[in-house]
Amino acid sequence: MQNVSSALKNKVRPKDAPVLLNGHPPVINHVPAKDAPSPETPAFVADPERLRSCFWKLGETKAGDKYTPLGNHAALAMVNPRQGFAHWRIQQSWIDTLSKERGPKWQNCRLILRLYDVTFIDFNGFNAHQITNIAIHSICGHQLFQLPRPGTMQLAEVGFELRGGEFIPAARSAVVAIAPEGVSRNGGQAALFVDQKGRVKDVPSVWEHQKFLTELRKPRLKSGLRIAAFAFASSACGKSSPLGTFVSELSASQARGGHEVHVFLPRSGVLPRDRDIDGVHYHGLDLEEGSGAIEQALNFARAAELRLHELAPFDLYHLHEWMTGLAPWVGTRPTILSLMSTEKTRLNNAAPTALSLKIQNAERALVELVNCVLTPPWLQEKALAEYGTDKSTIFAFPMEGRLLNEWNCALDAGGVKQALGFGGMDRLLTYVGPLNHEAGLDLLIEALPIAAGRVPNLRLAIVGAGPMHDSLARRAYDIGKGHCVKMMGEMGGVKLTQLLRVSDALILPSRRRIHMDEAVVELARRAGKAVVTTHGGPSHLVKHEENGIITYDNSNSMVWALDRVLGDFDHTQKMGENGRRGEGGGTSWPDISAQYLQLCAERFPELTETKD
Repeated sequence: MQNVSSALKNKVRPKDAPVLLNGHPPVINHVPAKDAPSPETPAFVADPERLRSCFWKLGETKAGDKYTPLGNHAALAMVNPRQGFAHWRIQQSWIDTLSKERGPKWQNCRLILRLYDVTFIDFNGFNAHQITNIAIHSICGHQLFQLPRPGTMQLAEVGFELRGGEFIPAARSAVVAIAPEGVSRNGGQAALFVDQKGRVKDVPSVWEHQKFLTELRKPRLKSGLRIAAFAFASSACGKSSPLGTFVSELSASQARGGHEVHVFLPRSGVLPRDRDIDGVHYHGLDLEEGSGAIEQALNFARAAELRLHELAPFDLYHLHEWMTGLAPWVGTRPTILSLMSTEKTRLNNAAPTALSLKIQNAERALVELVNCVLTPPWLQEKALAEYGTDKSTIFAFPMEGRLLNEWNCALDAGGVKQALGFGGMDRLLTYVGPLNHEAGLDLLIEALPIAAGRVPNLRLAIVGAGPMHDSLARRAYDIGKGHCVKMMGEMGGVKLTQLLRVSDALILPSRRRIHMDEAVVELARRAGKAVVTTHGGPSHLVKHEENGIITYDNSNSMVWALDRVLGDFDHTQKMGENGRRGEGGGTSWPDISAQYLQLCAERFPELTETKD
């Protein structure tokens, strides 16, 4: 107390003396000594009302109004998409200096806040989309004002406009983004990728950016490669067999990809002369009669060598089976060998003959010579064990593909949608079945306002007939979504196939099972489309998040399900493809060709494009 008293007399506060806040007792945080017991309750408790009173009194001092900035100031903010807020302060000294410089021109000037619409531009002072002047009446203040329109980017300047129309800005705000008044016009997940040279590429989904970048980094084959394939069979030339189908379909897919493909075959009655079939050049070879497989293979090699001299050079050789590879030019170019079987598997555990041993030795020598060997998946492990090599040389490859038909042939999706009465860029969902209460279509209609608000180009195609036809159409009209629903009536055949193929998903909002469930789901599987249904519908045919979505039979759950299939395009597409594979559809020949070319790009760097 002696120290405190003397300090008060000298008007000097000791270091540890408490501070009074506007006459209120201080709040003391008591820190006990190291070994002293902690008190059960603190000496003073921070009362919220007391602290609130302190803060209020501090605010009443208006410290901000007493602060004088070093320069002029302008700030802009958005209140809502139609209203903005501006704050400004102009120093009187700046005004006095400017008025002396301008002299008589300064007379009758007016103080304004000028807005510039600088949406997606680098503003240079003259290139604004729109200029709006707002009258203000003091050099320091703030004001609410109406924005020209929502969904823009605005910049504000405060200053004086002279009688001659010249505007002298005192301060400029930062650019402020004004939110759109409605939902975003960009309802999809698409994005753009811009490389270092400013070249733009479309990205299907921003959520799949890692997959896109991975694909982008992969090596790519040069366009217009010259490929020479050698085989003893081809379905295009009348030899119907798994090998013949593989040769013809793979070659045709490569030709459609822009490559020049030549196939060399023994001449036959079906191939008496060279022919072009499906964009592929087929060449008949004149072979001498051979007494065995080895001699026949050597005759093939001699005949092929003569034709190669006429048509060379080629970028890539493909040998179909070992009998096409007994030639000295094998391996002088990037070479692929495909084997649908080996001599050991053909013997099926039988004792090998002298000819079989020669064939096995020829196969082994050929595998060691070429750069890449393709086998069916079931044969890979056996070939690895037989030839003593590793998976860097022998690859499991699909050699049986799905032939193109009305479910997987090329299709102009935009043209089909327009022909059916929709927009070419519409997101289309399809229902197929009876129009009755059990089908649950009314639940789907009730979900449209929210779903269409998120995806403005959403459209619903309803295929079928039934007692609820008129009530469904009327309800869609009553809720303002009549334009989103199209009653297609009864439909079948090619039109239904095309409709399902251009749809994002098949929707079955069933309250309970109906007799057409299995058939309709099978159609969706053929089209490669995800199926959205309920627990009361054909849920036993759908694996949730694998080949479709399972939800509940109410409108809120339908909103969630629609958002799931429309919000992630890539995932929805994957679910559709998973459903098609689950039905035993296999891989299409265009997909097999794409895998083949990608493998070539990875194995043969000399055939790839140089990345700039």
